[in-house]
Amino acid sequence: MKNKDQLKEELESFNDLWKGGTTLVKQGWNRVSKERNIDAIYNICVHPYVNKDVTVLEIGCNGGGWTKKMLHAKKVIGFDALSARHTGFDVNIGKTNNVEYYQVKDFKCNELEDNSIDYVFSYDVFCHISYSGTEEYLKNLYPKVKKGANFFIMIADANKYTNKRSLQASANKAGFSTIKEYIDDYDGEAKGGRWFFYGTEKFCELLNKYMYNIVSRDVMGDLDPLSPTIHFIK
Repeated sequence: MKNKDQLKEELESFNDLWKGGTTLVKQGWNRVSKERNIDAIYNICVHPYVNKDVTVLEIGCNGGGWTKKMLHAKKVIGFDALSARHTGFDVNIGKTNNVEYYQVKDFKCNELEDNSIDYVFSYDVFCHISYSGTEEYLKNLYPKVKKGANFFIMIADANKYTNKRSLQASANKAGFSTIKEYIDDYDGEAKGGRWFFYGTEKFCELLNKYMYNIVSRDVMGDLDPLSPTIHFIK
């Protein structure tokens, strides 16, 4: 398992990954492709759970593509490894009284008050966080959320990532010659926006370890043929 310095370096390595700004803002909300259906993700994972009485935590808010669809919440708290100016969040969202943005440098969640969060959403972020980093997040989030809080977190699972050509290209970019080496290194070095394929089984083991209750191991199913989104509650 990684030490604290390694975990800090991992989070800071997201700088290279996110410096292009949010793709959701650029692509709009009606995008449907062979990889993902943005509207379906919103309708299943966001719309039924976010309302005027809910405090939201979005992990990896980037430029605010998803955040824009949650502005009717009581409060929206955004975490990202980059500043709001760097991601474009401040321009895309503007000055909104119920939105807070934190540039985070670790997985400690010290920016949050205990027992304050009703709903947690993260898409296309935990797939870039190692197993150790993911465990730190899950452990540290537990006291920050209310009992019954809903989580929707997308992760990487090689059993669902069926595009082997793309997977091999991702492996090569991260410095691995084979897909197997890439997948087996699920707690390795975060570099170049690489993916970590610890998968659904290991992720759910962590949920059980930290006393979360699993609602669905893949709430999107075939609507997202690339990656599972896990729905769980405290």
